Amino acid sequence: MKYIVLLIAVLLPLAEQQSWSLQSLVENKLMTFIQEQKDQVEKLVNGYDDARTYLEDQHKKITDDIYKYIDNVKDSGRQITEPWSIDEDEAKLENPDEFLTAPGIISRHGYVCETHTVVSKGYVINFHRIPRSKRGGVVPTKTVLLQHGLFASSVDWILNGPGKGLAYVLADAGYDVWMSNVRGNRYSREHTSLNSNSKAYWNFSWHDVAKHDIPAVIDYILDFKGTNTKITYIGHSMGTTILFAMLTLRPEYNDKLTAGFALAPVVYLSDIQSPIKTLAPVASSAASMDMLSNTHEFVPKNSALGKITSTCSLDAADLSVCKNIAFYICGYNEKQFNSSLLPVFLSHLGSGTSWKTVVHFAQEINAGGKFQQFDYGSKNFEIYGSVYPPEYDLSKITLPISLFWSKNDLLSSEHDVKKLYHALESKKEMYLIPDPEFNHLDYLWAINAPRLLNNKVLEYLERAFNAEERHKSFNPYEVHSGYNFNHIRFVSLRM
Repeated sequence: MKYIVLLIAVLLPLAEQQSWSLQSLVENKLMTFIQEQKDQVEKLVNGYDDARTYLEDQHKKITDDIYKYIDNVKDSGRQITEPWSIDEDEAKLENPDEFLTAPGIISRHGYVCETHTVVSKGYVINFHRIPRSKRGGVVPTKTVLLQHGLFASSVDWILNGPGKGLAYVLADAGYDVWMSNVRGNRYSREHTSLNSNSKAYWNFSWHDVAKHDIPAVIDYILDFKGTNTKITYIGHSMGTTILFAMLTLRPEYNDKLTAGFALAPVVYLSDIQSPIKTLAPVASSAASMDMLSNTHEFVPKNSALGKITSTCSLDAADLSVCKNIAFYICGYNEKQFNSSLLPVFLSHLGSGTSWKTVVHFAQEINAGGKFQQFDYGSKNFEIYGSVYPPEYDLSKITLPISLFWSKNDLLSSEHDVKKLYHALESKKEMYLIPDPEFNHLDYLWAINAPRLLNNKVLEYLERAFNAEERHKSFNPYEVHSGYNFNHIRFVSLRM
């Protein structure tokens, strides 16, 4: 214990001395820290003042520049919004249908438009659909397939606008309207493996469309809507050629359709009245020369001749020339001619077809009144097993057919239409358009289309679908004299 007391007595004075030194050190360190912080704060404040001064100077400079620019604009009489001002009247298209696609035209007029696709022998076939009327509602069960003519597309059926164009009229009347496009035109240009500039791609005529493409379209619609769906086919010009060829080559489609309507039927061409008849003999030679230069498409839209169809405007001189060319080929009818539609029609004309298609029609003109397959000349025996190409057997057609014809149609004469009528063995009827000047193109653009054509088409359609319904509901055990034998049980007797 005494050692501890002695230790405390010695260390206590030393501890008091050390405590004073530590206090002094802490005070010095604190004063140094405070001075450093003071210096930094003063430096920061001075820097802030400098930055604030700089920003104020820049703001003043920018403001002065803006006001100077505005003063210059005022002095020069310009409006500051001038670069963004738009003259909408100047930018508007005179007729948008001249530049729009078929879906664009249909949608512009307030109708629903769908695009459907099927692949047929590698050709990607796109076709358009108006599933219901402009008023809306459910999709009708009654279905119509529209097939365009030569050099054309699905636009043909909407060319005349709502209230007149047959596709719109049918949709508003309660039909589900489908519009097919032939291979090679602007809507069915693609192929799964072939280059569209190749000879192999363009090696087809309407025979191939009839045998493969339209059956594929019909099957697609049946798969899409149900196999019980009944379809009425309406074709114009080459669209009728395709119909009759298909029903002979693929007779099973007589049962898949409800009826066939042929507008300006083109089957027999021996009595064609159009001046193009004189060109038929040289068509094959022209095709051969074109093919030697590796051009297998007939007058492509971007060729020199193809561009002529885009030169017709509403200018009086241009319009007169183009109108007279159309009349010269198809028949003169000034009363039904809508001048505003000609540029639209020509802008969509020449949508794409093959030389082989044109040559096939030329062969029909020179076939001596026959409706026959493509004539390969010396290769016929190799291809068909006969010297001459086989004829399409119209006796295979069992589908009810309605033929619509006119007196002034230079491409579908009265003689040839009546010959077709007598060759058909199925239920058939003819309707003469009640206008002696009605021509081949008036089916598409006539001013009085509702009175002259559309109303009769609607009447015949209603009758065709009603007949189909009666056929579906027909009971083979019911006798229409009023007696019903459903209750009778037939018993097999054994002898």
